[in-house]
Amino acid sequence: MAPAQTIKIALDWTPNTIHTGLFVAKEAGIYTERGLDVQLLPPDADYTKSPAKRLEDGEVDLAICPSESCIAYHESGKMKLQAIYAILQKDASAIVCKKLNNISELGNGMTYGSYNARYEDSIVKTMIGMDGGKGEGLKIERQQGKLSLWESLKQGTIDATWVFLPWEGVEAVMEGMDLTVVQMEDYGIPYGYSPVIARNASSTSLDQDVLWKFVSATMEGYQQAMKNMDDAVAIMSKHCNPPRSEHFLRESQANINEYYSDGSTLGRMSSQRWKAWLDWLGDQGMLEKGKIEPDALFKNI
Repeated sequence: MAPAQTIKIALDWTPNTIHTGLFVAKEAGIYTERGLDVQLLPPDADYTKSPAKRLEDGEVDLAICPSESCIAYHESGKMKLQAIYAILQKDASAIVCKKLNNISELGNGMTYGSYNARYEDSIVKTMIGMDGGKGEGLKIERQQGKLSLWESLKQGTIDATWVFLPWEGVEAVMEGMDLTVVQMEDYGIPYGYSPVIARNASSTSLDQDVLWKFVSATMEGYQQAMKNMDDAVAIMSKHCNPPRSEHFLRESQANINEYYSDGSTLGRMSSQRWKAWLDWLGDQGMLEKGKIEPDALFKNI
C-alpha cells in the first residue's frame, strides 16, 4: 500500500463551523479512505501570518482565505493563488456595529477594527458613502489582534468590525446584543466567494489526482455535516478553542448549513460570479479593470 499523501491546510481562523466538513472528513476517515493525511492547522495566537502567506512561504499545501486574497495575489504577481473549493456558496459575512441606526454613522469619526485585508477598508468606506455618509471620516484601528476584534467590539474599544453571522452573529443573538448588521448585498455589491480553499497554481506539490481526491472527500465531509448535525456538533466540540457549548455549536451549525450550498454542487464556483466581483472592484477604483481574468482565480477540480 502506498503511503498516505500529506496535505497541510492553513485554516483562516480557530476551528469553527465554517470548517466542520473538513473535520468530519478527517475524523470519519473519508480522507484516509482516499489515501490522504490531511492536517488542519489554525493560525497562531498572534495571527502572525495569513493563511495565504503561509502558503506562499511553503509552510502548507492549501490555504483557507477570502476571494480577495486570490485577487490581491494575482494583482501583485507574488503567487498564483487559485481557489479550488468554495466552502460557502452565499455570503455569510457582515459588518456589525453597536447602537447605530445605519452604517453611514460610522463616517462620523467612529472606529472600525480592521483585519488589514486587501480592499477591506476601502470597501467599508465605500459602503458608508453609498449609505449617504462620509467614508473619509471613518477611523481605522489596525493594532488590535485579528483574533480579538470581536471581543474588542463587545468591550466597546472599537465601534464596528467584520464578522461571520453563523458564528459571532449567533453568539450575539444568544447574548442578547443589540447590533446593526450590514451586508454587502444590502447595497447591491456582488461579493465573491468567502472563504475558499486555495492552492498555489504554480506548485507541483499536489497533482490533479490528489486534488480531486481531496475535493471529493471534502464535498462528502460537508454533505455529512449537513445531514447529521449530532455527529458534526460532537466532532467540532473536540476542536473549538476556546471551548464552545453544545447548544452554541448546534445553533451555529444549523445556521451555517444554509450557506454551504445554494442548491448546486458543493464547493463549485462560477466564472460569472468571479467576474462580477472583479468588475465591481474595478468600477470602484480598487483594482485595475480588466487586469485579471476571472478564470485564472479558480478551478473546479
